[in-house]
Amino acid sequence: MSSRPEAGAPELAVSGFPRFFTIAGRRVNSYKVFLAVGICVGTLTTAAAADAAGLSPLPVGLAAMGSALAGLIGARVYHVLVHAPRYLGADSPRTLWHTASGGMGVFGALLTFVPTSLAAAAVIGVPAADLWDQMAVGVLAGGFWIRLGCVFNGCCGGRETDGPFGVFLHDTVGVRKRRVPVQFLEMAWWVLGLVAFLALWPTESPAGSCALAVLAWYGAGRFFLEPLRESPAVVYGRVRINQLVALLIAMGAISALVLVAWPT
Repeated sequence: MSSRPEAGAPELAVSGFPRFFTIAGRRVNSYKVFLAVGICVGTLTTAAAADAAGLSPLPVGLAAMGSALAGLIGARVYHVLVHAPRYLGADSPRTLWHTASGGMGVFGALLTFVPTSLAAAAVIGVPAADLWDQMAVGVLAGGFWIRLGCVFNGCCGGRETDGPFGVFLHDTVGVRKRRVPVQFLEMAWWVLGLVAFLALWPTESPAGSCALAVLAWYGAGRFFLEPLRESPAVVYGRVRINQLVALLIAMGAISALVLVAWPT
């Protein structure tokens, strides 16, 4: 009896991107590893940008790292709110913070990132708008690595496709299919944003405009990429909440950018 899978049947991932790494004898989820890498890269990039702008790199870098770590709390809260029926029906409240099976939404990071960065700006004596501009380039640099963690972990994957640009990728349970490489597309979007930022920086643009531009860039990218995902977050049975939030962020950031860059 042949052990080969039937034509068209999904394959279990036995090679390729590992979901876990062994670090100091412990199995660590690949997403958590790349999340840490992304935060470190973003922090160091922010510090370098601050130094180039004539600011003290250490306090700005620490402010960026503190804001990013606080953002993880907001990301979890957002996920729990979006998937509230699942958590309300859970047997134990411990599931609210149990992230072994995943569960963070990048948009929710703004819920805690923004107030933390405001407090950090006051502590280090840097105007909040200037701090956000320095952190914007760090977000662009770090976002690439965080999304790479999604590739290894199998989360945020694309829907199945027979198109010429499909890539065999696994999901979080190890099912390997030819998928739209939505994680790679988002990584490319981050890289394009970083290249554009570095090509245009430094500029004489008003404080805060760089941060708003990055928000608009990411929101627009997520709006168009979200429909390509295999399992988009849906509320009220039909609303793709992440796509809606991405649109609102992009429109709000663009509107604010126009007001900041071209004041009356």
